Amino acid sequence: MRLRCLSELGDLGWIGRRGQRLWARDLRVVAAALTLAVSVPACGESRTTDPTPATGATAQTTMAGTASTDTTLQRGAPRWETVVTLTGTGAANPPAFPILRDSLQWRVRWRCETRTLRVTTDPPPRRGLPLVDGACPASGEGFAIVTGDVRLTITATGPWEVIVDQQVDTPLREPPFEGMATAPLLAEGAFYPIEKEAKGTARLYKRADGASVLRLEDFEVSNNVDLYVWLSEATAPRTSADAVAAPHVVLGNLKSTVGNQNYVLPDIPLERVRSLVVWCEPVRIAYGATTFSLGP
Repeated sequence: MRLRCLSELGDLGWIGRRGQRLWARDLRVVAAALTLAVSVPACGESRTTDPTPATGATAQTTMAGTASTDTTLQRGAPRWETVVTLTGTGAANPPAFPILRDSLQWRVRWRCETRTLRVTTDPPPRRGLPLVDGACPASGEGFAIVTGDVRLTITATGPWEVIVDQQVDTPLREPPFEGMATAPLLAEGAFYPIEKEAKGTARLYKRADGASVLRLEDFEVSNNVDLYVWLSEATAPRTSADAVAAPHVVLGNLKSTVGNQNYVLPDIPLERVRSLVVWCEPVRIAYGATTFSLGP
């Protein structure tokens, strides 16, 4: 059975033995905001957009979570967090942005439409070259490891987009979704290990707008990449074979192996969800799971 992320599926079905779809109703994918888009102030503070517009550029930042700068905290699997998204036409000198001092590295993902795009940084990369120096139309990535306040200088002759991401391995500090504090609690369960360590709490809520949401709190699972979240019909899976044999929906990539995090659920019959499974696709084993009691 080949698994695919939720975002890769045109319509959603339950996946059962031998990859059969056991749920006949086709559902359109609900965007789950699984890619974080964040700006970066000091640890634990709300992240906000600089109210001063960049010269020749538009900056877009969305608060979704915050990585800790406390180096004594347990490390999770590395993940990318978006710091700022910039768009513009021609030359620009956007405001400086902070890169966490304990980030592993950061990158600029870029695309441009005409002629050339050149992006330099202050302070410059240690290799001393422009972070981006490309012929357009094209797209690509440039990487750096300098931390602290960074300022970009963009030289271009046409439309462009520049997205700055930082790679961190600290616990994710994603606050609850708006309205979650007063939303009815549908179910909750504690994580237990299957083939790797897993602990924490999973809770399912129904928001006022009708959306079902999942929140993991004080969550911790053995470190690895390519981990996925499954919504499963297995009542209490205790082995990887139990997990893979039961019909399930692949909710998407696990955001972080440590911390607090939220997920928006697709429009599925929740009464069939009995457990949540953290699945490692490369080696095809269940790391851990939590059992829910939903519906009759």
